[in-house]
Amino acid sequence: MVTADTGSRMLIDCGSNSTTGWRPSRHLPSSGIRSIDMFVVTNYDEDHVTDLPNLRASSGDGQPNVQLKSLLRNKTVSIQALRQMKSAGGMGYGTKELLSMITEYTGGPLSVDWGSLSYNIFSNSYPNDFTDTNNLSLVLFLHCFDLNLVFPGDLETAGWDKLLENDKFVEELKSVNVFVASHHGRESGRSDSIFQIEGVMPEIVIFSDAGIQFDTQNTAEWYRKRSRGIKFRGGKRHVFSTRRDGKITLEAHSHGLTINTAV
Repeated sequence: MVTADTGSRMLIDCGSNSTTGWRPSRHLPSSGIRSIDMFVVTNYDEDHVTDLPNLRASSGDGQPNVQLKSLLRNKTVSIQALRQMKSAGGMGYGTKELLSMITEYTGGPLSVDWGSLSYNIFSNSYPNDFTDTNNLSLVLFLHCFDLNLVFPGDLETAGWDKLLENDKFVEELKSVNVFVASHHGRESGRSDSIFQIEGVMPEIVIFSDAGIQFDTQNTAEWYRKRSRGIKFRGGKRHVFSTRRDGKITLEAHSHGLTINTAV
């Protein structure tokens, strides 16, 4: 979740943790948050929307647990195309809820006062570029003071290479100092081409993932070599992960950037 200095909020995906029971639909209301100005879907796979049905469900007072005022997604994928793509492998409850939401949210993004926060989005096109959900991920760049962050969804190597044909996309990458690893840090989301571009060298890389189950998740050292690192609690860190660090909080101010973790 992103909170601007104006109080406006953006929620990026809404997965859940089946091991710990953590869900945005519980965490946000318990924190006093019942409204989100913009909900961003970076990837159309079930793990990015597992908690969407609970998020939009009635809280008992006739209102949703959390009101999602607008939706930002890769619009080159139509409702019909998404339904066809997901029906082949079986459609989860989160995806069904997302399809329902797409039919309701037909207008453009609402006018929101983001204050010092700005964002840009890029995506490959369906079906001209790709027909798989990972390479159709919505790539979100966030900028606020000294924070320049990228959320690339589950973009894979071929998808990165296609987007790198766009000069504006490359310029955005050069500004990034906080890089959220694509596809939860798995090997399929790595791209050598990115880090061969002069000027692309983030300070830190963040993995948003559960515990390591497969060899394809052991990419921390690869990313460490491609980041500058920051001072953190008396040492230096290059890679952070939700599986090791728990909740990761980044605060951008006019005087700098701070990061905190809490398991």
